[in-house]
Amino acid sequence: MAKKGQTFFCEICKQKVVVVNGGFGVLVCCGKEMTLVGKKGMMSVWTSAHKSPEEGSGVHFICGICGQKINVIYETTGILECCGQRMMMEEVSNG
Repeated sequence: MAKKGQTFFCEICKQKVVVVNGGFGVLVCCGKEMTLVGKKGMMSVWTSAHKSPEEGSGVHFICGICGQKINVIYETTGILECCGQRMMMEEVSNG
């Protein structure tokens, strides 16, 4: 189960997401379970290559079953899934 604030990435396409609202579903991208980024090691590589996530910016994806919401930090062509189905995109207004 993903928790708010955790960062996940896809080992295939390198897409990176941050959990905005946790849920019981498993985050999947490119047909494979996404990897949780730890506080040390890989996280230092990602934070040096990509800016830190900004709350309430960009695009959110929501799971229609468990309600898990993620913020895409580094977008690629990978397809995001949760609870066995494609996640729905939600545009976030900045005003």
